Amino acid sequence: MPATGPFETDDLLTIESIPQKNSEAVAPVVNARAALLMDLDSGILLYEKNARQTMPMASLTKIMTALIILENHDLDEVVTIEDNFNEMEELGVRIWLNQYEKITVNNLLTGLLVRSAGDAAIALATYHSGSVDAFVNEMNARAQALHLNQTHFTNPIGIDNPGHYSSAFDLAILTKQALRHPDFRRIVRIPRATITSTDGEIVHEFESTNYLLESYLDIRGVKTGTTDEAGQSLINLAHHWSGKEVIVVLLDSPERFQESKRLIDWAFRNFSW
Repeated sequence: MPATGPFETDDLLTIESIPQKNSEAVAPVVNARAALLMDLDSGILLYEKNARQTMPMASLTKIMTALIILENHDLDEVVTIEDNFNEMEELGVRIWLNQYEKITVNNLLTGLLVRSAGDAAIALATYHSGSVDAFVNEMNARAQALHLNQTHFTNPIGIDNPGHYSSAFDLAILTKQALRHPDFRRIVRIPRATITSTDGEIVHEFESTNYLLESYLDIRGVKTGTTDEAGQSLINLAHHWSGKEVIVVLLDSPERFQESKRLIDWAFRNFSW
């Protein structure tokens, strides 16, 4: 399993290049309540709007859920689904896992990150920690270790709750950490998937909730999120022709996919590395 340490501020001292603004271009119009554009390599912010304001984060939560699993488990481990998810409410999107189904960690992570499946989140949380409450404690401990000072979790799914919040800046740092894992990068780029139980008898087919994966821009994931309180939220990783990458975070956007493209296009037109 990967042995990846916490994000360290010293990382910012080992970069090879930093983005340089080419001109004093007019900043893009962004109607999201909070937004951030970060150069992945350096951590330098190219654009920000209310970036440190705490807000509901919806299913962007599942990035932390995935990070903890990736840091502690092998992908070929087999999970037995103990819960009857048909009897559970407030799971949000599901891949319809069957009770007593046996399925690998890799397939559950695929359901979690590609389809944003709430049942996959609960299955992974209970497999890792024994209970959802214990897993949430680990989520908050990991957030503290990453110095995510505007973040607190109450569930591994992203269900609205007064104590469940983050900021665009914290979510960018969390995403930066998750992207250190090659398997996270691989999974969040999948536009559609078919996964099965270990015996091949139960099949789950689904498509990604990130509609920009096959756009004209070189979008490489990461995660969408939607709830009544959080609105439409999105984190994308975009690849520049030079090989550099940027993270875009949008919270409560009226047009998250268009605004993500707008910010990425603006960055690639106005910065060079």
